[in-house]
Amino acid sequence: MFTFNTFYNSLRRRLHYIYLLYAVPLVVIIAIITPAFQSPDEPNHFARAEQVSRLEFVPTFVYDKAHPITAADSISKDPAIVYPDRGGFRVDKGIYQLDHIYSPLARNSSIKVAALKTDSAKNLKWHTGIIYFNFGNTAIYPPVVYLMQALGIGVGKLLHLSIINTLYLSRILNGLLCVTLCFFALALARQSNILLLIVLLFPMTVSLFASVSQDAVLISCCFLLVGFIDDFSFGDNHRPKWKLYTMVILATVIGIAKPPYIIFAFLFLFLKLNPKQKALSIITPFTVLAFWLIINHGSFMIRFAPAEMRLNSKLQVLYILHHPLRFMGMFFDFDKTALQNVARMFVGVLAWLDMQLPDIYYRNAYICLVLGIMVSLGFKGNTRLRVALLVCAILTTIAVISAQYVTWTALESPTLGGMQGRYLIPIFPFIALSVSAYAITDRFARLKATLLSAVLLFPFYSAIIMIQVICSRYY
Repeated sequence: MFTFNTFYNSLRRRLHYIYLLYAVPLVVIIAIITPAFQSPDEPNHFARAEQVSRLEFVPTFVYDKAHPITAADSISKDPAIVYPDRGGFRVDKGIYQLDHIYSPLARNSSIKVAALKTDSAKNLKWHTGIIYFNFGNTAIYPPVVYLMQALGIGVGKLLHLSIINTLYLSRILNGLLCVTLCFFALALARQSNILLLIVLLFPMTVSLFASVSQDAVLISCCFLLVGFIDDFSFGDNHRPKWKLYTMVILATVIGIAKPPYIIFAFLFLFLKLNPKQKALSIITPFTVLAFWLIINHGSFMIRFAPAEMRLNSKLQVLYILHHPLRFMGMFFDFDKTALQNVARMFVGVLAWLDMQLPDIYYRNAYICLVLGIMVSLGFKGNTRLRVALLVCAILTTIAVISAQYVTWTALESPTLGGMQGRYLIPIFPFIALSVSAYAITDRFARLKATLLSAVLLFPFYSAIIMIQVICSRYY
């Protein structure tokens, strides 16, 4: 006998399969139709993956001692300006030859793929020589977040594929790994799966999954960790040790992939563990992070940003220490336009953050998210964990903004800068779990079943819009 309660429960128990039906074809399509290196820092991510494919897990920067920076290079007499280090990391030269062909597309909507010399791109092969290029912004990342991309490069070299075809292969492998991790996240999640599904199928998340960016693996690990926490804390009382070990591994990967997110390791304090398990679960991610920072400290010290950006992390930290109240006040100086831009980037501003979706889409996306909250909202069970999830999410957001101010904002800037919406995607699942519940009563079964059906139709609309925008932009 059909009832709305049964229909709702049937849909919700199968969200992970519904996700696969959407995500697999969409990620593969986006990976193929998006031209080479049209994702933030994708050339540098691909270069880092190429290092990992050669088992160069800890990169070595080779300084160009023959051409040191001199006073003649100065663009200003300001001694606070920091110049990029001359030299670079060893990498196959074909990667940046390919980037040179496709770079005119970035931030220039009037140029289409047809105007590029794509025939020469198809002829670029591996092993034609090496160069030393400064991609310090991705050399800091650990090899574990580039394993699938590196596998794609290894296969591409073995089969003598062109570099551009190897890029597409690496994108697809990385995307399928991320989709698989998120499939298990949704299968495990009991309270938060609806909200997780919505954001996993937002254009920003899909486009990152369809690239070689390490952000894709970071996001997937965060969603999977929340899936385990959801199952561990709100599921049955069966808690095998392998689940705890997996959660510790995920927290470790998240921490070394982006150190500000290490704050989420403190959530182990609020899980149903004995004191020894809690201590080891927290100490392990911090120990591994410290080890990675030590062995790869050379890459963290490399300066790579253009001097025109007026970056100086050391002086920026001193500025914060000398003016702590001024710095804290920036968090309360709300810029409506900046907040709107971040909100749009969270949903999807594609390419090099220059490809806007239709205005109506952003409004509909947030309506869908609100509908998901209406279906999922609840605070039943484990209040301490829910509060901890929310507090950790807030502290992590503050840590990310602070890190961006130190590393990517002009010296002594009076406003916070460098924040992008994609940095909030790994934080979102923790907020989602803090406000989600599963319980449903017959009184609201019809409403929740209707809202959930609408939510599940939205990704189809997203896919059409996303493919249409990308095709019209590049072709």
